Amino acid sequence: MARNLYDVGDRCPERTGSWLNEKEERRSRVMPLGGLLLALLVGVVGLLLLSRIVPASGSNPAVAATRIDQDFDACDDPQGAACVVDADHYAWRGRLYRVADMRAPSLSRPACPAEAAAAARGRAALRAMMNGGGFDALPDPSGPDASARLLMRDGVSLGQLMVLKGHARPWSDKRPDWCAG
Repeated sequence: MARNLYDVGDRCPERTGSWLNEKEERRSRVMPLGGLLLALLVGVVGLLLLSRIVPASGSNPAVAATRIDQDFDACDDPQGAACVVDADHYAWRGRLYRVADMRAPSLSRPACPAEAAAAARGRAALRAMMNGGGFDALPDPSGPDASARLLMRDGVSLGQLMVLKGHARPWSDKRPDWCAG
């Protein structure tokens, strides 16, 4: 059985007749234009900041890590297919790359016999590490050198392993003196 269809205050309508739509008008009020523009501005600024922090996937193929699963030989040719040139340079697919996070003695221009011997040991150590299984070659995010790569295997840098084993020193712009005591 139906009861009364009116609410308690509905039996006394105002003279304007607006009492029928009063509840609906309160819910559908339009947001002030200034607030809407402010929200839009905050959203655009947020997207711009986020786009600088998070790189777009596939936007720059040079930034992507390269998986390398080849065996490396020792070589003197910087155009080699897969070889270690010296303790901090390797050639892969015809391009010469530098291991980004270390400085190693020079095999091509040693300043003394001690540097030449350390460079030969360093090249053998880097070759053994690179042949120890697949690794990722990532572009160095901290420098402008396009040939610099971070070599990572299971989250561990091969360059940092070279430093820990005494075959190299941490990267600096100045070449270390390998001949000093």
